[in-house]
Amino acid sequence: ATTSLGAFVSRSYRRALGDIPAPRGCAAGVAAPGAARHAAPTGKPGEGLVEGDTVLLMGSLDAVGRSLITKLQDSGKYKLSTLLNPNVVTPFQNRYASINCIDATKAEEAKAELGKAAMVIMAFEKPADTDTLRYLLGYGAEGETALKRFVLLSKTGVTRKGNFGGGFLKNLFTKELDKYYDLEDLLQKGAEALKVDFTVIRSGNLRLGPDTYMIADSLAAAEEQLFDAKFKDIVVSTEDTEDGDTSRYDVADALYESMLRPEAANKIFSVLNKEGKAKPDWDTLFKSF
Repeated sequence: ATTSLGAFVSRSYRRALGDIPAPRGCAAGVAAPGAARHAAPTGKPGEGLVEGDTVLLMGSLDAVGRSLITKLQDSGKYKLSTLLNPNVVTPFQNRYASINCIDATKAEEAKAELGKAAMVIMAFEKPADTDTLRYLLGYGAEGETALKRFVLLSKTGVTRKGNFGGGFLKNLFTKELDKYYDLEDLLQKGAEALKVDFTVIRSGNLRLGPDTYMIADSLAAAEEQLFDAKFKDIVVSTEDTEDGDTSRYDVADALYESMLRPEAANKIFSVLNKEGKAKPDWDTLFKSF
């Protein structure tokens, strides 16, 4: 579905990004890709969502994506669209009638939809192929666009993936952190080239979410319920120094709240749950950075 989009990436954008190899190595102590780029690429303060804006959501089939859909729909303020493989467009549209569902293989339609989007959210629970992000960034380089910001769901441990005892063991077989590292790096370079903003939200191990109480494995279901009973507090940090668990509902909240706030533009946040019962004050959390 994604490779058919490549023909529509502008030549100027290919020159800006296409030949830049994504870094593979990440030695101990190396900062996250682009971590120091906290000035808005446009030279202006970041922008948040305003009423009537369109949000293009990638990853709408995953539990985080569906939780984010609920947040956006409950607000009643924003238009929502998504790109899907052709075999799931109709059933998804039947379930979410208010969402504009686009067949991702129809590149011209996908390109037109991105031209309307104020924010593009990549909320996949597993790292997407970098080509998917590259094509989306390429659409942003085509003509007039309403685009303000790209938002990416990533994973804690990205900056520690070369540290034994840090992210090394977690990354050893799946290479998941390598993939997120590449996505973060490409996103920041792309945002800089397009003069749009970015936000990266790094989660811990994802827990809870829609349908998780329907898990067939009774032990796994019990672990989810135990997590739900104990872990409520949220810690938001601009550092990537620890791992842990994060509720999918809280990840969706963090993605949603970051979109509303100009101060979340051009920043990378880690979001982890800590044991407790406090409800997060998102204004305080984001403005503290």
